Amino acid sequence: MKVKTTVRYLRFRPSRDGGRIFDFCVSESERADRAMSVEIPVTFFEGQNRLHLQEGVGISYATLKHFLEGAESSEATRTICLDARDLALHRHVPPVVTRRRPGPTLPGTT
Repeated sequence: MKVKTTVRYLRFRPSRDGGRIFDFCVSESERADRAMSVEIPVTFFEGQNRLHLQEGVGISYATLKHFLEGAESSEATRTICLDARDLALHRHVPPVVTRRRPGPTLPGTT
């Protein structure tokens, strides 16, 4: 039977170096809920190709999901520190495009 995993974003907080720590709750069908965090060092928020704070949640979520799906996932891991490889892997994920609903048609404009 496949294990169902749910990841919920809780909050972000500053790290000691000025970066950000994104906290999540991981619920799995065969384990008790556990807290996990993804730390993004301050260097990723500086410079020309810097991350915007808004990107941090999505990239942290994608990194955590990737980690949980991989063989390296373990109970003991509580914090994952984002590195350049993770950033390259998850930053260029194409955004989800939603279809726009057509607006109301005004009389005489068909």
